[in-house]
Amino acid sequence: MQRGPWGGSEAEAAGGRDVGRLDTPAVVVDRGIAAANLERMAARVSARRQALWPHVKTHKSLAWAQRQLDLGAGGLMVAKLEEAVPLARHGVPAVYVGYPLVGPGPARRLTQLVAAGLQVRVAVDSLAGVACLADVARATSAPLAALVEVDTGFQRCGVASVDDAVQLAEALAAAGVRYQGITCFGGHITWRLSDDERRAAVVAQNLLLAQWSEDLRARGWAPEVVSVGGTVPTGHLDLLSSATELRPGTYIYNDVATVLAGAAQWADCAAWVWTTVVSTPTADRAVVDAGSKTLSSDGPVAGSFGHVRERPDVFVSSLSEEHGVIRARDGGATGLEVGDRLSIVPNHVCTMINLHDNVHLVEGRRVVGSLAVDLRGMIHS
Repeated sequence: MQRGPWGGSEAEAAGGRDVGRLDTPAVVVDRGIAAANLERMAARVSARRQALWPHVKTHKSLAWAQRQLDLGAGGLMVAKLEEAVPLARHGVPAVYVGYPLVGPGPARRLTQLVAAGLQVRVAVDSLAGVACLADVARATSAPLAALVEVDTGFQRCGVASVDDAVQLAEALAAAGVRYQGITCFGGHITWRLSDDERRAAVVAQNLLLAQWSEDLRARGWAPEVVSVGGTVPTGHLDLLSSATELRPGTYIYNDVATVLAGAAQWADCAAWVWTTVVSTPTADRAVVDAGSKTLSSDGPVAGSFGHVRERPDVFVSSLSEEHGVIRARDGGATGLEVGDRLSIVPNHVCTMINLHDNVHLVEGRRVVGSLAVDLRGMIHS
């Protein structure tokens, strides 16, 4: 915690602006921590001879996307087609679209990307999705691949039976789309589970994927690719023997949810909001200038809307659009004063980053530049 007003620092004397002089609220990314997170994941996955297709939804940055490719990623994952456009312009060779594509609009936009030379594969879990891809295949002679999404417990997208998966694989082949295998997202494996429960859930998902693969092989549709999404499951790489490919996203920055799920440590959190106490109406309540338009409204996670790095004895009890309310965990006085500055790690960093055009890059307390959120707001398929 830093008291305001704020003076100079050794970092400023050395030629860099001190983070304490940033106007608040400000989203800050520690470049060294983020780079180390990328390098560590790339090394872990490579050591297991699995492919890495990082999800760009967390950083939404062309610079970080390029770094992930430089570290050996086989390609990059996007949620929506709109995100793939700047990646293709940047020269990214291969993209995996994880969101179901349905209807003529997505078919037209995907056709343009494929015709421009982008290698694309798409997750599909319905015959309507296959029909969309069939339109693309008819419109272009370029290769197009698909993975059948299966539900391993999250109960969002994904077929629930091998019969359904075989039906889709057959339909893809008939449409001229290459069936590559199966894909899943274990979104049910979260901080809400105990450590033992999480490991058990990862084991169960791995066994289920192995059974899916065996049953599909017996039906003549052996998966070339078994793709597993999520940063939390990749915290248990030793239990993911069925996966040929991993698609983490949050790992570059990490957040409260990944730390509480055991997939990262607080020291691995590379992004946070630098904020100022603007009001202390009562001794047990302080208000900061970061609300839901800065941190996002995800949560609460373990009772809070973020982790106060300098003061783990306080928590973010509520958010409105421009205000965050800070209270003491013991119910007493916060000890905060107007002008104090705090840094708050968000509950869900992906949604936070998407709220901002740029983030400040720091090394320690020294501001070393800014980074554009190039894919911000691209939510259309």
